[in-house]
Amino acid sequence: MLARMFKRSGTSQPQEKRSALNRLSKLGLRSALCTRIRSADGRAISDEVGPVSFYRRGNQLFTRGDALFLAPPDGLPEEGIPFSAKGEVLNFRFYHERTPYSLDCEVVQRVRFSDKLLGGMKPRQSVAYKVVPVTTVKKNERRSTLRFAQLRGVPGPQVSPSFRFDLFVERMKPSGSPHQEAPEIIHLPGDEIIPMEVQDCTTPEEMVSLFHRTLNANPIHMQKVHVSKAWRDSRSGAVDLLDLGYTPVLGLRGKPTGSQIHLRCPIAVDVRDRKSPERLKEGDAIALRYVGRGLIAGQDIHYKWICRVQRCGLENLVVRAKGPIQRQPGLPVLVRDFGLKGISIQNSPVLERYFLNEGPIPNTPEEMIEKFEGMGLLLHFCPRMHFINDLESYCPSVPASFSVLGEITRGRVDPGKDEGRINEFGVEFKYDPADFGWENLDVIAWEPLRSLRENRHFKEIHRALNAMLAYTDR
Repeated sequence: MLARMFKRSGTSQPQEKRSALNRLSKLGLRSALCTRIRSADGRAISDEVGPVSFYRRGNQLFTRGDALFLAPPDGLPEEGIPFSAKGEVLNFRFYHERTPYSLDCEVVQRVRFSDKLLGGMKPRQSVAYKVVPVTTVKKNERRSTLRFAQLRGVPGPQVSPSFRFDLFVERMKPSGSPHQEAPEIIHLPGDEIIPMEVQDCTTPEEMVSLFHRTLNANPIHMQKVHVSKAWRDSRSGAVDLLDLGYTPVLGLRGKPTGSQIHLRCPIAVDVRDRKSPERLKEGDAIALRYVGRGLIAGQDIHYKWICRVQRCGLENLVVRAKGPIQRQPGLPVLVRDFGLKGISIQNSPVLERYFLNEGPIPNTPEEMIEKFEGMGLLLHFCPRMHFINDLESYCPSVPASFSVLGEITRGRVDPGKDEGRINEFGVEFKYDPADFGWENLDVIAWEPLRSLRENRHFKEIHRALNAMLAYTDR
């Protein structure tokens, strides 16, 4: 009796096939990358076929019963089609909204469409291959485990130079839970948040002139600013920063006059939608973030300037400084790789001295790792993105800077030429910003990242980079 209770019904397989076809229709499947993974006699193989198209009618996937129909690959003669044998299994890889998917199908037979059936069909080829799904549609993001490498030689898929992080680290004093009490930061000695050249400015006009000179010294693709708007949630009362994206600065080629800054309206702003939180109006507080070239190659300086909207037109935006230009605080640290739950950072003598905070130096690397484990860090991430040509659509929608509270969970001693030294530290993300101060737009409250909750910006970054890798691996 128990055997009959747990026996699989004979209708489950057709239901799985129909479920796969329904999912493919919802995803709008048109084409995919095809690979033969099993021959007709059951041998496991890996034979790349290339891009293939599926028949559709009226922009809908064409199906009959449990089957869909595959068009012959372009450029191959009929006798050169590599999957003409019945029983072969094909793997199809495709993406929808920048998310990669895959599906395995079995070849049933080759068919020929009549002229009547071929009417309104795309592509218009009379010969087709009938295939049936043998697996469900799989989402291939692997976000919880996939780690992207930033430094050369580090294992994992390389996404540089399209994407990389400039990271600035600040150490936190041991205290209670950050979501109950704002953590106290141990600032880097000599770390001035107001740059010396800004301190020399005595009028708003001089700051605007300095702002123009900094951007004019950049390459053309860096002569822009990122705009974030301060927005208060009417229900919770918390202040959030809305990402409005990057926008050009107007008048850089001319001599700056006055204390106003002229910008192009960010694309995300729809001035006609009066109910949109992203809509800018007179008096709104915004944060302008931009990058300036440093004296040392690769050591760019990240700036933040709190401004207030003075006038917002249909195309242009006029803002006025609310405070001085600020530099991104923290110690610059190299990111080795990053994942959805944390990052690995490169160790250095400067980083060790900052972490020790003039305390006693442990005798062995193992003792130093034990001393650093559990240390809280304030991580300031500044994404550097350069997606060009075909990769432009895979650029993640993230702000120019965002912060996360993390904790050192591991260290690794280098077994190579620097044997006996700590090579890297692993940092796990622990807290997300929950509230921002209205005056300086800095984080003033944090909320914990639970096991099922992830940082929204890293989720967007992983989604976009996964899709880019799926595209470049075609």
